[in-house]
Amino acid sequence: MNDFQTIQMLHAANVIAGDEIDAGVEAFLNGAVAEPFVFRSGHRLNLVKAVRSHPGAQEFVGRSNIGPSLKRPFVRAAILQARPMKA
Repeated sequence: MNDFQTIQMLHAANVIAGDEIDAGVEAFLNGAVAEPFVFRSGHRLNLVKAVRSHPGAQEFVGRSNIGPSLKRPFVRAAILQARPMKA
């Protein structure tokens, strides 16, 4: 079932915690993206799809000459704007 709220909306409603978003960002940057990222609320998010769907993040994250500290805000923005699936 689709939940049409974004991660940011769910975070504002206290459904998804900030530390979970941070964990999703770190999982993406560390390459742990084989399976959907699962939030405690049961929402699931394909991190790769979220980043690919965000034009700025897709372009910036794909650059090999940029380190993770500069990629982190773009990945976070992509995750916040993504629409997760509810389990």
